[in-house]
Amino acid sequence: MKMIIVEGNIGAGKSTLTKELADKIGAKAFYEPVESNPYLELFYKDPKKYALPMQFYLMSIRYEMHLEGIEHIWRTGQPCIFDRSIYGDYIFAKKNWMDGNMSDLDFENYNKMRAVMTKSLMVPHTTIYLKNDPEITYKNIISRSRDCEAGIPMDYLKGLDTLYKELAIDLANMGSDVVEIDWNEFKPVDYVLDRMNYQETEILYNLKKKTNLVNLDHSSL
Repeated sequence: MKMIIVEGNIGAGKSTLTKELADKIGAKAFYEPVESNPYLELFYKDPKKYALPMQFYLMSIRYEMHLEGIEHIWRTGQPCIFDRSIYGDYIFAKKNWMDGNMSDLDFENYNKMRAVMTKSLMVPHTTIYLKNDPEITYKNIISRSRDCEAGIPMDYLKGLDTLYKELAIDLANMGSDVVEIDWNEFKPVDYVLDRMNYQETEILYNLKKKTNLVNLDHSSL
């Protein structure tokens, strides 16, 4: 039983990898609500007006998806994979606050609600962090030709890139097994699975080694 989240900048390739992983390991996939997001185009046209309502909308949608994922894991024993999560969505709220699209009071209100929601959620067992340079991200956005994304500036993508690096550290501190993968070029799904399995083996080895050292210390008392 496992909860996996795929995180990375806009256009990194999260949806493609999520589908490939879900098909490969027989997991239930939860996708980012891009097409059904009623605020997205409005936000890009007037971010100061729509940043807060969009972030609350996305947080509620992702919270509901996360609960569905937990229920699916316990009911079926199968893993689930998220194309971005309630954790990754936070960095967009923070970027909006940093850019002046949300006031200090708005951001404080958002954080209070987020704290209430995440308190009842399962920490993802594995976080796959797709790292790519903002320049590569920008090219990916241009190539997929979504009208609402056409005007995204490079500085915005660079800001998100910095915040994603901070998110990876935060998730690791929460107990998620963070697998960082250089995604400037797409990798085969088997490569990703090998990286996940290798890192999990390393963690178990280090945990066992630490436990043995503790036992040795106790035996010398």
